[in-house]
Amino acid sequence: MLQMMVGAFALGVVLAGPAGAAADDGVQEVQFRDGHFEPAILTISANAPVKLRVRNADGAPIEFESFELNRERVVPPGQVVTVFIPSLSPGTYHFFDDFHREVPPGTLIVK
Repeated sequence: MLQMMVGAFALGVVLAGPAGAAADDGVQEVQFRDGHFEPAILTISANAPVKLRVRNADGAPIEFESFELNRERVVPPGQVVTVFIPSLSPGTYHFFDDFHREVPPGTLIVK
């Protein structure tokens, strides 16, 4: 029984690979701070899904929204949400804070 458990653990380590090897693949981050997105322009690869982490470093909630990406997520102050973006064709996609329309929008460039 112990040998089976050790074997299963070893197989799991081999399949997982080195710690953190794929943890950041396909992950981008944008932060909302002092009334604007940082960075204001993100560039990602075409035809590959992306996890976009949206961090709200301000004291009020924001609503990350994009009509072009068909995404909308509320981000409480001091929190991070993950927005899953499917594989996209090359182009330019915009996002904004729907709670604060005066804030300059951000841009996602897909190449």
